[in-house]
Amino acid sequence: MSDNQGDNHPNILRGVELERLIDMSLGQLVIMVLNAYEENTLLVDPFSKEELTAKQLLAKSIQVAKWLRAHNISVGDSVSVNSENRIEFAITSVATLLAGATCAPLNPDYTPAELKHVMSLSKPKIVFCSESTIGKLVAIKQNHPYLRSLVQFGPNRPSLPEVIALDDIIQDVEEVDDSYQPPELDIKETVATILCSSGTTGLPKGVMCTHDNMGAFIDVGRSQLADLTYAEDPSDAMMGLTPFFHSFGFMVMFLNIIRGKKLVVIRKFNIKLFLDAIVKYKIRRLMVPPPVLIILLKNPLVRKYDLSGLLEIRSGAAALGKDMERELKQRFKIKTVSQSYGMTETTLGVLMNVHGDKLGSVGKIVAGMMVKVVNDEGVPLGPYQEGEVCFKGPLIMKGYVGNQQATAETIDKDGWLHTGDVAYYDDEQFFFIVDRLKELIKYKGFQVAPAEIESLLLTHPSIRDAAVVGLPDEDAGELPLAFVVKREGKEASEEEVKKFVADTLSHQKQLRGGVIFLNEIPRNPTGKILRRILRERAKGLVTVKSKL
Repeated sequence: MSDNQGDNHPNILRGVELERLIDMSLGQLVIMVLNAYEENTLLVDPFSKEELTAKQLLAKSIQVAKWLRAHNISVGDSVSVNSENRIEFAITSVATLLAGATCAPLNPDYTPAELKHVMSLSKPKIVFCSESTIGKLVAIKQNHPYLRSLVQFGPNRPSLPEVIALDDIIQDVEEVDDSYQPPELDIKETVATILCSSGTTGLPKGVMCTHDNMGAFIDVGRSQLADLTYAEDPSDAMMGLTPFFHSFGFMVMFLNIIRGKKLVVIRKFNIKLFLDAIVKYKIRRLMVPPPVLIILLKNPLVRKYDLSGLLEIRSGAAALGKDMERELKQRFKIKTVSQSYGMTETTLGVLMNVHGDKLGSVGKIVAGMMVKVVNDEGVPLGPYQEGEVCFKGPLIMKGYVGNQQATAETIDKDGWLHTGDVAYYDDEQFFFIVDRLKELIKYKGFQVAPAEIESLLLTHPSIRDAAVVGLPDEDAGELPLAFVVKREGKEASEEEVKKFVADTLSHQKQLRGGVIFLNEIPRNPTGKILRRILRERAKGLVTVKSKL
């Protein structure tokens, strides 16, 4: 059974009509807006004390774009950045778009094994690295025949002859080359970014978002966040804290460039540096994941700072409980504390609580998009009925790079993206996220796929079977917890299993929730892990620990 009314079903909700103003490539848009904002300071690094105006950003980015095109990088090619948050990250990302190429950021914490997989998706021809990641890329370069060149950020000269210094490319460029024109491209088909998203199958997938997807989100921002986007004051600074390789962080970085305002680039979270930056740069709006907000509420150092300049706090990347929303409002005397809902596959937020009107809600559907909550038969449900939330409209990704099967499993034949998240909406069409159908663990805003850790554990000589779930944690959201069945006659300690994972996978995938040894992993008749039973056991652990 399925509904036969198509997109006209009364339980399909629509955002207000979206006025589309951006009908150009992101490269053309960048040139237009940076020329308009010329003297505005756009990027500040409180660590290095470096600052960059719109004019300087455009001049340096065009120089890098010309270098890329001289190396035959253009439409259809991918360029990666493998670095912590830095001003150079923004320069090279903008340059990639100016060259018409696809920007495919890489997590700087990825191990060589993880890099092998994600690089095989986007196949970058150039990778820009920081000093902390260059050694890793040099070591694996020979295994990636499509990778032509490595470029290193920072003032220090590369120690290896095969590595190019970014400073040698941009030299002392200050003046904008007004003759530079980005290549012509089809904005609806050409991929602007490939950002990684975890799925139920375990290994990350490369999400392809087009120039039109990102242009549509800029139009959504202009339509629904006018005060945030177009306030006249150029000193209306924001914080670039969420990692730029993450879709949330990347879009905050890029949208801030488009709005012509200051972005304070935080390389690595440090509570004192973070608080100093809020005060020094008069940060009025925070867009950060929940773990940062937990620190704001709990760290005693916060009370020594005058944070009365904060006007609003917006949260994304993981759920923010309504109790925390209420506490943030009361503690910092802020009118607007809100959360949004989005996925890498939806470009950014598709449900937005613009004014923080309803505690615990992720808001209403944004302009130009459609949303429905469906039951197991795919029938759209009415208010207060729980089901899978699905989206359709101009923010939906083009697909997963090189993975037509996964694309077809996520976007149905009618163009609806199935999120795997359970939600309901109320009489006012405010949405509330209830649970996840997908098995993802959310650790500090990072998505951790249990299947990836499980497949690694099964390669351990002493492990016969394994299942990984999220252990609820007040500060991190969830901690990966492994249930392990040992092979007969074999031994393995908790520390040994933890180290086995730590040696191969990046920091957010570590077994911080611990390891529990079982005789059998509970499964249904088809062999599917009964995670609900294991999650209940994990919750029991939290209850026991809290009583100790």
